[in-house]
Amino acid sequence: MKAIELSIDLGSTKTSVHKVGSGLIVNDESRVVVETKNNGMTLIESGKGVEKYLKKPVQGYQVVNVVDGGAVTNERAAICMLKDYVSRCLPGNAIIKPRIKALASVSMGMSYADKKELEKIFSKAGIHDVTLIESPVSVAGALGFGKGHFIVDIGSSKTEIAIVGRDGIVSGCTVDIGGDKMTKSIADYMVMNMSSTISFSLAEKIKKDLGTLYENNNMSMRVNVRKVGNQRVESELVNSREIRAIIQPHVIDLLEIIYNMSFQIPDTLADDICQEGIVLCGGGANLSGLAEYISKFMKMKVVRADDPTTVVSRGGMYFLETNADFAKILNVINYK
Repeated sequence: MKAIELSIDLGSTKTSVHKVGSGLIVNDESRVVVETKNNGMTLIESGKGVEKYLKKPVQGYQVVNVVDGGAVTNERAAICMLKDYVSRCLPGNAIIKPRIKALASVSMGMSYADKKELEKIFSKAGIHDVTLIESPVSVAGALGFGKGHFIVDIGSSKTEIAIVGRDGIVSGCTVDIGGDKMTKSIADYMVMNMSSTISFSLAEKIKKDLGTLYENNNMSMRVNVRKVGNQRVESELVNSREIRAIIQPHVIDLLEIIYNMSFQIPDTLADDICQEGIVLCGGGANLSGLAEYISKFMKMKVVRADDPTTVVSRGGMYFLETNADFAKILNVINYK
């Protein structure tokens, strides 16, 4: 039986899985509901289905956010989740389980020990043939491998900024600035300026609905908050000018790093990068006005990748389908 080939992006917020020959199969949340009994863990629900357990907790069930900051938080929960997501990629009528071959994208700078731990998790999830590749290289596969790229991948907990050339990453860094930091700043603002507390999920909704870097975009929305002190639920009006002032400092911090990274572009890649521009991906790439804001500061073209939240796993597909380039990048001689 022919092996099933998967490209997996295990993200802090979402996990996406592309299958060779089928495309995107899984794009679901990186969290599970599990039950621990007799030193064993049983999967109850994964992905989007976890939401109902947050609204109405069940005694004995535990909600686990499987990934945080690019690292697995709970090995057994990660195995449960991966088994479930991989099962969605298998043929339903298979009597004998096919061999699974996977390319898994990881953060730049992940330590050797963490990589070995991740390989062990994949193996226990039934993926014994797994190769790890740094996320910016996967993105370069989706953009067109073999030329220069300037990639800014804004995730929920971290942002990876990298210059990728014809032989892999030329220069790159990972910084602790991401969508969650902006969301937390919104929640903190509500406490400090409105004496109101809101949930992280509501702060996330405010960011998505009102977050914009366009100065002439003035929107507002009413949200139910709980007042500090008396715990009474009241309605507060929040507008996009306030939210812009909250998230802008984080964007400026990113801009400084992007600017400094631009000096690392080799002359041999300058033409490619000037023509393509800086490519934004990850969930943070969806922030309204971000591409234009960076472009104005950097005085160069900035674009958002197609389907920025799944571009990493989609790019991994390129290397699964193009063994010559894959072997070149990873120095794998007998990949097949």
